[in-house]
Amino acid sequence: MLDLDMTSVIFLLVGAVGASAVSYYVLRVAREWLKRDLVTGNTIRRAVVSDSSLDAHISTQWTDGRLRLDFLLALIKKLEAALEQEVEKLRRLGHADPQYGHQARQMVEPNLRRFTFDQHLRDECHMLIPLLQFCARDLAQSQNLDMTQELNALAEIHAAIKLADRG
Repeated sequence: MLDLDMTSVIFLLVGAVGASAVSYYVLRVAREWLKRDLVTGNTIRRAVVSDSSLDAHISTQWTDGRLRLDFLLALIKKLEAALEQEVEKLRRLGHADPQYGHQARQMVEPNLRRFTFDQHLRDECHMLIPLLQFCARDLAQSQNLDMTQELNALAEIHAAIKLADRG
């Protein structure tokens, strides 16, 4: 078990609140990203690719990448909600209680695990978004599709994730 003093616990809580605020922004952008597809009636289908053309491979990467990014953002949202619950539980602990330090330390380890997993998810987003941007530009050029909204949404998501990394 980690042996942390109260200053470290408070520092982690402040970081958690900051990460929650950034995650909230990321999720708002992601919700708009998903809502746009629902409004326009676009559906995302998983393509089976065998000996297809390069255009088909890029389209498949776009589709699969969008599905993966949507999943990652939903998972980040779930981690954020769990973290907010833990922060609220910690706020309710009585500082005068002799068990406060012990209870607070018990809550730190699972939250550190959530932070670590969240960082790996954001790292995957950092790798996935440039691929999606490439695919969107290629689809716009090769198939004359208007991918402006998609590219703007990807840029916003990427910027929000970078902001979360700094926080």
